[in-house]
Amino acid sequence: MLKIEKDQQVEVEVFEGVKRCTLACGKDVLMAKFKYEKGTKVPPHKHSYEQVTTILKGKQKIAIEVNGKKEEFTVNTGESYIVPASFEHEQESITESITIDAWSLAP
Repeated sequence: MLKIEKDQQVEVEVFEGVKRCTLACGKDVLMAKFKYEKGTKVPPHKHSYEQVTTILKGKQKIAIEVNGKKEEFTVNTGESYIVPASFEHEQESITESITIDAWSLAP
């Protein structure tokens, strides 16, 4: 399937106050839009693939474990960040936020 119709992009709640809408998923790349209520948290987790995220609206606090040390920073509307494969990371929405996330699913 090369075109994904809007009605095929179903929104699901993945954590309390966090909704994900998969925009497209190919063999090697997945792209999704997330909506976060103010104050919501995504707990520490990691995955075997790289993640890139752009903040379309809002402000989030991000923590990524790098070489056994937690690196924290804030991202605002229009900014992006990268999570390397297998790096533990977490986030907190300081304000209501919307992001676009993409993952490289290729081994």
